[in-house]
Amino acid sequence: MKIPLWLIVLLFAGYTVWCANYWHNYCKTRCCDEVITVTETTGVPLFLWNAEKPVEDAKFPDWKKTLLAQGGQGDTLIITGYYRAGEKDGESLALARANALKAMIAPTIPENRIHVTSKMIDADGLAEGSDPKESAGFSWSKMVLKEDEGAIIETEKDITILFPTNSTDREQTPEVEEYLRNLIAKHKDTNSTFTVIGYADDVGKPDLNYKLGLGRAKGIASFLSRNGIDASRITTDSKGENDPVADNSTEEGRRQNRRVVITVNQ
Repeated sequence: MKIPLWLIVLLFAGYTVWCANYWHNYCKTRCCDEVITVTETTGVPLFLWNAEKPVEDAKFPDWKKTLLAQGGQGDTLIITGYYRAGEKDGESLALARANALKAMIAPTIPENRIHVTSKMIDADGLAEGSDPKESAGFSWSKMVLKEDEGAIIETEKDITILFPTNSTDREQTPEVEEYLRNLIAKHKDTNSTFTVIGYADDVGKPDLNYKLGLGRAKGIASFLSRNGIDASRITTDSKGENDPVADNSTEEGRRQNRRVVITVNQ
């Protein structure tokens, strides 16, 4: 049986229309959209299955800045690496993840103030070939200073000296005197400069606490200059009752906030 030419043309035209609709409705809207979809990132470190290092993220520096702002002076950052059942090396992988993050953060915070640990978590969708997932937790361990631990807190970044209530005179202990003299001896013949900032607790009026903090800073600066550090190398300032590092509602917290912070700029 001979098929009329007009019928062949009609069938071909119909097939062409069907193919075009199929491409638009399936391949283009599903396949192509799937390829160009980009997941918005936040800077939070994400890890692939079995990976020891996080996926690179341009927003990580901003996320790190936010994380570090949550910790007070002298606080310890706890990084907990996660692993899931089925991931290779389990706990060792989790510690490797935590240490990788420690290395990324350590230039900003002293390594002795970063503690790493590990933890197994329930399945959360991370698998071989899947999108990366969060594989670490972050928390802060608050610094607690007891009376018998003295009046000096030292980190790799700065030195904190505590003060009695309503006083511009530092706590008079042999340890503080010796520490300051050793600090001077170490930097006397260098080009290092000193930034000295005074603080107060929140008892009293803010303007008076500002003056109290400034008096504390100037007192420490005076000791440094009298004992070998040229005054031109020392900058003083006061934050008053701002930027507390502890709870002002407790006696111990107020003691920690009555302080001078010395930063040596090398």
